[in-house]
Parts: sequence; structure tokens; C-alpha cells
Amino acid sequence: MSVKINVAKELGIKKAIEVEPTNKVIRDTWKIQKTQVKMKIKQASRADSEDAIEEMLDLMLATQDETISYVTDTLRLTSAQAKRIDDITFNETVDLANKISAEILGIKTVEATEEEVGLEA
Repeated sequence: MSVKINVAKELGIKKAIEVEPTNKVIRDTWKIQKTQVKMKIKQASRADSEDAIEEMLDLMLATQDETISYVTDTLRLTSAQAKRIDDITFNETVDLANKISAEILGIKTVEATEEEVGLEA
């Protein structure tokens, strides 16, 4: 059963985009999530050598490219629609990719409370 993904807020596309959760789409979803986790782990390591910094920058560039490709390919955006991604921030792009992933995998997302993330007063 296909899922409808609303990207009006992020990309200004008024009509919800229908995505069929095929094996390819699911596989691409797992790949983008794996890429995001790799970047988080690498950021947490905080190595200061020149090689480590260069490696981190390479990973960040690859993550950005893969995230944009994931959004563009999964939603089957036209080139004009895909250009809109250049006008949003990287964090907004990651949030959009996560929203798409959640919809495809049937995951309901909710905001964490301060207590749940360890920021209770």
C-alpha cells in the first residue's frame, strides 16, 4: 500500500506525493539511516588530526549528497522541484529525509520531552 507524503511546508509542493514502499525504497531508506548514524558516530569521536578532520568533511559532504539524492529519488522530484532543496538548510533536508523515512516505515514520530532527553529542570 502506498503512502502519501506531504512536503508543502518543506518544498512548496501542494499535492501530497504518493510513494510505493517497494524493496528499493525500503532499502534506500535503511541506507540513508545508516549514513546518518555513521556521521553521528564520527562526530562524537571528535578526532583533531588533519586526516581525521578531512575524513569528517568528506563524510559530511557524502551525507549531504546522499540525503539530497534520497529525497529527490524517493519522491521522484522533477529537476525544478529538486532545485528547491538547495534553498533549504541541511538540517531541514535531514528533517525532511527523516519524515519521509518515518512515513515509509510506518513510524509515528513525536517530540521528546525534556525529561526524556535528560534536560529536565
